[in-house]
Amino acid sequence: MNDVQQMPGSRGIGYCGRNRVAPGGHGPGRRLAHSGLHVLLTLESLVVVLISVNRKAHGTLASVADNEFLRWVDVGNMLLALCTVLLYYLVTAHVVQNGPKRRGRGLLALGALFTAGTYLYALSFGDHEITNYLHGRFCSASFPPICQIVAFNDDVFSDVVFLTGFTLLNVAVMLAQLFFPTDRAPLAWDNALLTVNALFIGAGITANVAFEKAGFDVWVVGATTILALALLRMSPRQPLLRYYAMVYTTGSLATCVVKMQ
Repeated sequence: MNDVQQMPGSRGIGYCGRNRVAPGGHGPGRRLAHSGLHVLLTLESLVVVLISVNRKAHGTLASVADNEFLRWVDVGNMLLALCTVLLYYLVTAHVVQNGPKRRGRGLLALGALFTAGTYLYALSFGDHEITNYLHGRFCSASFPPICQIVAFNDDVFSDVVFLTGFTLLNVAVMLAQLFFPTDRAPLAWDNALLTVNALFIGAGITANVAFEKAGFDVWVVGATTILALALLRMSPRQPLLRYYAMVYTTGSLATCVVKMQ
């Protein structure tokens, strides 16, 4: 008989006939160890693609209402930013729930860091999308004082806030993986999918940093790259740390190539 016998205190470790399921979750023929995580990361990559489509599509430049207070492209960017934050939250929750059950200051610190990143990330979109629309519509030809203020919010301030919020969100996710490590090492197909999704996000970082005028973006991304690689060195078997190391290394190298042109 091939009855499943649950081992006392094993949390899902057991036997099925003669085929033992390993503590790391790798049964015979298993190709993925982190399928749930890959779904979330693929959705993040899809959001990056949709952001590009939203910005490039001509139909999104139409006004939302008769008073022309905003364009569809601006609304789309804000909605996609909401999707991004929700996915970051789901990834973080996935890591915490599948890691060791820890409580205390570490979890509170992660929550505070994630909340701060979310606030700043949302603030940057609220500032940028509106001032970008006003800048392009009313201030393209002349620069009275009001247009100088609009342009500064569009090109500088919102960029600083965006980069700060985006960095805090990603650091929070990386630290969650470090504080709540999984005991399932990535398999070959896991690494392949991590690489593919990392390339999408790395391309998004390059698009947002390499073509901006503010030079501090490069330094922030470079510092985050060093942090990602340092965390990976500390815990090389963790899938999200591998993912983020590839994301930021790709983004940094591509940005350096573009900046040197």
